[in-house]
Amino acid sequence: MPKRKKRLIDMTTEELAKRVFPKKILEKLKEIAHEKDNKPDSKSTS
Repeated sequence: MPKRKKRLIDMTTEELAKRVFPKKILEKLKEIAHEKDNKPDSKSTS
């Protein structure tokens, strides 16, 4: 008996994104979303 697919209401945001977007686009979206995480603030260096 095959395993049932997870219902949309039971999925996390990450699982939904994997289901909706192709892998390359998902990687690019993550890169854009976390772009400012690695950059230091210009205000804190003053």
